[in-house]
Amino acid sequence: MAKRPKPVHQLTAAQFEEMFPHEEACKAYLVARRWPEGVRCPRCGNPKLYDASLYKSFHWQCRNCAPDGYRFSVIAGTIFENTNKPLRDWFKVTHLMLTSKKGMSALQIFRYMGFGSYKTAWYMCHRIRVALTEGDMQKLGGIVEVDETYIGGKDKNRHWDKKSGSGGRGDTGKRRLLVPSNGRGM
Repeated sequence: MAKRPKPVHQLTAAQFEEMFPHEEACKAYLVARRWPEGVRCPRCGNPKLYDASLYKSFHWQCRNCAPDGYRFSVIAGTIFENTNKPLRDWFKVTHLMLTSKKGMSALQIFRYMGFGSYKTAWYMCHRIRVALTEGDMQKLGGIVEVDETYIGGKDKNRHWDKKSGSGGRGDTGKRRLLVPSNGRGM
């Protein structure tokens, strides 16, 4: 059993190239981060697996899940699943997004990585952002208390027959909503 590597923090470009020089290094890193106690089946958690690396590297088969066995690879059940891009490109895009001071847009990723289409860069950035927020989805759940707010948009953005007609600052046409401190609306 390999020792679980530490999470990668900010690296320079040279350090990234040294740490992940080829696809096999990326797969080995992913295996060590994902299964520090040894590879387990992503479906049932069975540690007794048949190593299918004779046919393809970093592939296994679990005979516990299906009669013919469930074959899976290192990217099964991750954001990298069902993609044609190499794992090294995914790591590079993730590194670029996380280490740039103000983040990196999909258009910047598209230009920098030289992908064939903007859609590919957008897809990768979207999947990475979703993976980064998976554990934090409950942060804004529950009752949110607000003292006072105004609901409605600007008059100039309304349809011509819905405008209030007042061009000044008087009546904004917005509805005032007061929320009591117990969190229930009126």
